[in-house]
Order: sequence, then structure tokens, then C-alpha cells
Amino acid sequence: MSRALRIAVFAALTAAGTVVGGWWSVPVLAVLWVRVLPSDRHGVANSAIGAAIGWLVLLGIAALHGPVATVARVLSAVLELPPWGFFLATLLFPAALAALAAILTRPASGT
Repeated sequence: MSRALRIAVFAALTAAGTVVGGWWSVPVLAVLWVRVLPSDRHGVANSAIGAAIGWLVLLGIAALHGPVATVARVLSAVLELPPWGFFLATLLFPAALAALAAILTRPASGT
């Protein structure tokens, strides 16, 4: 399976898992991902990128149904971030969750 396909599959799993189980499903999925595909050399990075893309898709869907930009602007101001800061934080959160879970549970290398 190509790296792009692995990232896309993990993004889809992350988006679906978040809708069904909430944010805590992100690290659970990352743990399962690195344990099921232990031969993936980029498992941690793929998990982090896929999680961020999955939440980006969810943000896009939410933007179709509500004032996501307005909410992001207000929350960025409250948190004293630049206008795009809340979007960045929203994408970094699942990436960090997935990466840390993957790092802590990936199989030990044979070298």
C-alpha cells in the first residue's frame, strides 16, 4: 500500500472515529494503526498527517453547515492567536494525539 493511500485511509478512519466516538478515538486509532501495520516505516508521521487531514475534512463539512470562520475568528481572539491560529490548533491537536500514541506504542525496531 502506498504512503499516500495509508494516509488517506487513516484520515478516513480518524474522521469516522471522531464522529462516532469523539476526539479520544484519535489516539486509540493511532495505537491500532501502528500495531496492525508495524512494517510501515513512517507509521508515526502517517498517523499524524492522516489525523490532521481527517479533522480538516470534518472542518470542511462543518463549514458547509455553520459559521466556522466566524467561530474560529472569535476563538482565536479569545486565545490571543492570529485569525488563522484556531484552525492551526484544531489541526495540530489530532496530529499530536496520533503521533504521541503511535510513538508510545509502536513496535520496537529490530536494530
